[in-house]
Amino acid sequence: MFKSTYIFFISVFFLTSIAQAQTSFSGYVKDAFGKAIESATVTVVGTNLSTSTDIDGFYKLKIDSKQNLKIEVTSVGYITQSVSLKSNETYKDFQLKKDDHMLEIVHVKGQTENQKKVNEIKRSGFNVSVVDMNRYANQTANVSQILRTAPGVTFREDGGLGSNFVFRINGLAAKIYIDGVPMDDFGSAMSLNNIPVNLVDRIEIYKGVVPAFLGSDALGGAVNIITKQRNRHFLDLSYSYGSFNTHQASLVGMYTNPKNKLSVRTNAFYNYSDNDYKMYTEEKYGIVFEKVVNNKFVPIDVVRRFNDRYYSSMAQVEIGLRDKSWADQFFVGLTYSGNNKQNQLGATINKPYGGSWRESAYIMPTLSYKKQNFIVDRLYADIYANYGFDITRNRDTAQYNYEWTGNPISNPNGQNRRKEVYNKQNTNSVLGRINLNYDFDESRNHSLNLNYNISSNYRKTFDKIANNNTSGLPKNMVKHIAGLAWQSQWFDKRLVTNIAIKYYGIDTDQQVDQRKFGDNNEILSGAIITQSKYLGYKGYSFASRYRIFKDGGVKFSAERAYNMPEMIAMYGDDQNYLANWDLKPERSDNLNTGFYYNTFFNENHFINLDVSGFYRLAKDYQNVRIVTNDERDKFQYYNIPGVKIYGGSFEFRYGYKDIITAALNGSYDKAIDNQKYTNETSQEVSLSYGYQIPNRPWTYGNLDLGFAQNDWFSKGSRTQFNWTTQYTKWFYLSDSHLGSLASKNYIPTQLVHSLLVSYSWNRNRYNISAEARNIFDERAYDNFRLQKPGRAFYVKFRISLL
Repeated sequence: MFKSTYIFFISVFFLTSIAQAQTSFSGYVKDAFGKAIESATVTVVGTNLSTSTDIDGFYKLKIDSKQNLKIEVTSVGYITQSVSLKSNETYKDFQLKKDDHMLEIVHVKGQTENQKKVNEIKRSGFNVSVVDMNRYANQTANVSQILRTAPGVTFREDGGLGSNFVFRINGLAAKIYIDGVPMDDFGSAMSLNNIPVNLVDRIEIYKGVVPAFLGSDALGGAVNIITKQRNRHFLDLSYSYGSFNTHQASLVGMYTNPKNKLSVRTNAFYNYSDNDYKMYTEEKYGIVFEKVVNNKFVPIDVVRRFNDRYYSSMAQVEIGLRDKSWADQFFVGLTYSGNNKQNQLGATINKPYGGSWRESAYIMPTLSYKKQNFIVDRLYADIYANYGFDITRNRDTAQYNYEWTGNPISNPNGQNRRKEVYNKQNTNSVLGRINLNYDFDESRNHSLNLNYNISSNYRKTFDKIANNNTSGLPKNMVKHIAGLAWQSQWFDKRLVTNIAIKYYGIDTDQQVDQRKFGDNNEILSGAIITQSKYLGYKGYSFASRYRIFKDGGVKFSAERAYNMPEMIAMYGDDQNYLANWDLKPERSDNLNTGFYYNTFFNENHFINLDVSGFYRLAKDYQNVRIVTNDERDKFQYYNIPGVKIYGGSFEFRYGYKDIITAALNGSYDKAIDNQKYTNETSQEVSLSYGYQIPNRPWTYGNLDLGFAQNDWFSKGSRTQFNWTTQYTKWFYLSDSHLGSLASKNYIPTQLVHSLLVSYSWNRNRYNISAEARNIFDERAYDNFRLQKPGRAFYVKFRISLL
């Protein structure tokens, strides 16, 4: 915590000093809807002075401000705009109108790398949506809170800030990447519900088939978080404070020496919350909190979480070179992260803990290299490697069980006394990835992509209280993922196809102590044995997109994919998750189809419609159940032999200039037990065959309404209001076909509303916002009836220096 906080403030000082360099003529170029126009050309008429806008639409020109000059702004697909500047002007924004008479241009020289990537994603055959995170920059939200509003996405948490979660896309476990690197390799402090929105440029959400270049065992979908990277100097700082003593701070910045192209970029964040929100007894949903009165448990109407504090911090610094003959980018970096999470609950609300917590410290050096025309023309290389070392401590110093008042439960016979727990985990991890892409022609009509990804995790757990001779036995997991993909474009690029084959390999082993000891610690029988296994699988995929007309088209994809078990699933975490050595990889055969339509009309209005459907047959579906172990409720991953999942989603967006925005989406996602017989040799029909898998949402949706206005209180200001609503239909916690209706526990229907008000001035340099979440204090539930925070208020201040 202290190391990363120190680095955080050093980075603030360093980048702030850079940002205070000499001023120049600058501004933003945007369209009628307030969206940044990247790669627009800004020229001083009659001179050789010109520049291009970056991903934010920002430009900067060094000119003699004492002269009256004429500035011209041009961009493909927009009407050119020219203005004369006054001698004292140092800032000018431009808003370009779309040129409906210009033919669609599919390849534009001079595009930035980000624009090329976004256009490539839009033209691909994959079912993918891109979320521009810059529009959420003034919210106190983290990445998970934005993601959960996307159609087809479920994000289920155990509680407040920093809690455990389950993330799925269209019903299947989805992988998470940061800049194309699996997030599993960034330590436990780097999590979807930790990363502030200010560190992220965009989020790519793949539903169904995942591109081979991501190089991991993604099944049914993936999320690729693209962090902010600029070619110019910039610094973005934010701090927020809110309910439950919640503090969140973030920093992101970059500096590039224009002469030698030496670049320094940094990211940092800090999160803290007491998570001491209220929870309520709801007997009709099976939620009852209790306290002890005269050695008897009696219900309590309202309780407050009392041992649930969480904090996390991360600091990353990368130094490297850009735009060299031998490398487009070459960076070496160092990442430090740490967190501390008190553990009040196991898998349920039944037994609160009063002295349990988990803390970790993680350090990771990295190396990355990118080069166009690598060795031969049109060959692109992206090479990345890291090494991570993590130390995690699980502690429980409480000697008693606790009641929900926060008091320990004790009695003379010592029945409620518990043993102290102190485990230490040392984990070494290695990741290596190489991605090669060859374009057979300049127009990229045909491309071949080869990706290989190897990751290794080696863990030892030491019981610091028991005899160390019986602990410290190693557990090891190595994954090999290789993919080869062919992408082609046909019929004047109206049809795009992508065909891929993939290999999944997992090599894992562990040492298990099967010895039995006598009263004097002598070995009576057994030995330390080694268990090992290697599993290999082949997968394949096909994805296509056909543009029926200029503004719309259809997409289709099919695949057979695998999801390998993670370390926590197979080996547990020595706290809330039990090990399951027999856990099998999950396989799924997937079909996905969709229709999209995007258009502008009357120069002021925009609509977007996206409709998709999916069908999945999963084998050895990985799910989570509750197991009572040592009088504690814990989670454990297990396999369901066969599951059929089907459903669909829609999203509709409307925009009027940069004033009004509206978005509505809905999802239907049903999972049915598809294993007819109790086992492979029996003809006995399973009781759960044909019934819905319990404890998972199946109908949900979101509404987002926004209104904004410029220059209300001062020139260069922007005031914005956003109203959001999240809907989840009720669902059963246990098998719907077993027991009487009155005995069934279920999660009730939920409708959660939130309001955001933000104000920016000095052209987005200074920003302040206020947010009210769950404004009507709706009872919100998630995993296994674990209540989420109720009504909460937050305020955020942000500075963006360019």
